[in-house]
Amino acid sequence: MARKRVSSVDINWMIIEQMKDGDDCPGGLSIAIVPDNKHGWRALVGARSQRHLSPRAMRRFAAIEKELQASYALSGD
Repeated sequence: MARKRVSSVDINWMIIEQMKDGDDCPGGLSIAIVPDNKHGWRALVGARSQRHLSPRAMRRFAAIEKELQASYALSGD
């Protein structure tokens, strides 16, 4: 199946919206979407945000990233 091409901003908002659904995600989550040779793109959590995320929230973040990587490719970057 071909992956849909979207911008890094769109991927960022998809992750934030899915993270907000959980009860263990702090406000002000800082995420950067960067190109990656192996997966096409990666989502990185800012250092300040990462300190406030629980291990459960980090696992959920990784699962969301993996799910979106299977469906979406980075466009124009």
